[in-house]
Parts: sequence; structure tokens; C-alpha cells
Amino acid sequence: MLPKIPMTLLLRFTASAITATAAFLYIRRIRREISLSALRRQIREALQPLLPRPPSILIMGFRSQGKSSFLNTACRALASESDPVLLLRAETAPPGAAPVSQSSRTVRSFVADPGGAGVEPVAVDLIDGPPLPDAAGMTRADVETAIAGTPAPECVILVFRCSGSLKERAIAVKKLTDIASVVRERGLHVVVVLTHKKVLRNMKQTEELQREVAFRARTDCVYFIENYTASPNISIHHPTTIKNDHDTNFTALSIMRQCVEFTRLYRSHTTSPKTLFTSALATSSPGLTKSMSRKIDAFRPQDLLK
Repeated sequence: MLPKIPMTLLLRFTASAITATAAFLYIRRIRREISLSALRRQIREALQPLLPRPPSILIMGFRSQGKSSFLNTACRALASESDPVLLLRAETAPPGAAPVSQSSRTVRSFVADPGGAGVEPVAVDLIDGPPLPDAAGMTRADVETAIAGTPAPECVILVFRCSGSLKERAIAVKKLTDIASVVRERGLHVVVVLTHKKVLRNMKQTEELQREVAFRARTDCVYFIENYTASPNISIHHPTTIKNDHDTNFTALSIMRQCVEFTRLYRSHTTSPKTLFTSALATSSPGLTKSMSRKIDAFRPQDLLK
């Protein structure tokens, strides 16, 4: 027969277990906050050389893919908001509803300063582009029209949802090649964001979708995210509330950090002397652009000494 354990010892053991669990959860929360603060600090440092003009990042995709929801999610993560009420920078429509707007809108999102006040504010301009036509009938001209606008984008985020019918998703993924080609013809970089990741049942399905998207878009910048959205469970007593998710914030900040870096590369290329000269030449004498560009590439400074 097993000896009876005193009740006092059981209570002490339970209290120790609760204390250890609480300490573990507290340490994990602190480490997560530190990682998010570090990402925001990296974004702020990367934005300093780009001042005073913030990067212009175009968010584009088909209808009801989560473009506006991603914009709201990115703004919440950049501003380090923790309020239970989701502040909308861009209006969103329920799945299946008509788009809220057919024109692009620019939202300036400021990056929170982990060090406090007294630092020059930095921001990014997020352009909520109009939805692309249905994937089955979309053409390259539709993509060019979506990209053209003011302000001109310096990086493009393509938003696609993991949910929906398999047939519609397959058609949309196949169109990634055309979309990415048009974007790159303008010298822009592409980042692909896949929303509603919770519908993917297992890791194998997730990896297969990621590989296919990366192959079609010809990029390794493919991210899965679960956007902050209004809950379908409406309450008449109080507004819809949400709770911050570390994975969502971390992914949104990682995407913004990559877009800032792509913007830096884009500006360094478009402002180089060779690019400015060939652009002016193309405007004045389009037929001479290729030949003059080859001569510029073949030029060596030591040739002047001969």
C-alpha cells in the first residue's frame, strides 16, 4: 500500500508548478516583445538613408484576397498597437462582396520608436491598389494598369489567399508568372504574401503551395500570414475586439523589412549615372539606347590614359 502524501506537500508542489509555468510564460512574452522591438529598430535604421521620401510599396492582388486586411495588419505591427479594437486604415469588405474602392489609396504608416520620444519619425507609404480582374480573364495590360499610378511604386507585394476553391487558386497561382514578369520589367522586386494560412491542414500541403508559388513568381520571398480581421461574431454590446498574435506581427514586420531593402536597391539602381543617362537617351533617341548602353558597359577608366 502506497503511503499517503500530506496535503501540505501537495499544495506546495502545485504552487511551485504554477509559479514555474507563470515564469516561463512571462519570459517567453518578454523575449517575443524584444524580438519585435528589434525588428522595428532594424526597419527604422533601414529607412534613415531613404529620408525624406518614404518608400512606396504597392499591395496588389485579386478581389477578396486580403489586400486591405494585410495593409491594416502591417500598420498595426509597425505602430506597435496593442489596443483590443482594430483600427482600420483601409476599408475591408466581407468575402464575396464587391470591392470597397476601384481606385488606389495611399496610407502612410509610421514605425514605432522603441526608444521613446525625441527621434525623427519615419514611415512607409502603403498603396492599397485596386483589385485585379478575375484570374481567368486577366491580361498583362491589366497588371500594367494596376502598377501605373501616383505615387509610383518602388516595391510590389502580391497578396493571395490560401482558402477558396482549388480550381480558382490554381488559376490564380498560374497567373503569378505574368504578374511577376510585368513587375520586373519595371525594375521592381516582388514579395508574395499568402493569407488565411490556417486553412492549410498540414505541413506537407503548406510546403507544396510555397514551392509552387515560389516557382511561378520566381522568388524566394514567399510569406504565410494570418491577417488581423474583424470577427464574424458581431456583438451589439461592444465593438469587435482582437488580440495581438506574435507570429502575425513578426511576419508582417519581416515583410516590411524586406520591402524597405528592395526599395533601397531600386533607388540605388534608378539613380545611378548610367541609368539616368540611358533613360534620357531612350527618351530622345530610342534607336540608339542599346548600342550606347553596350559602349557604357565596355568603358574602362584606364582607357583615358591611352
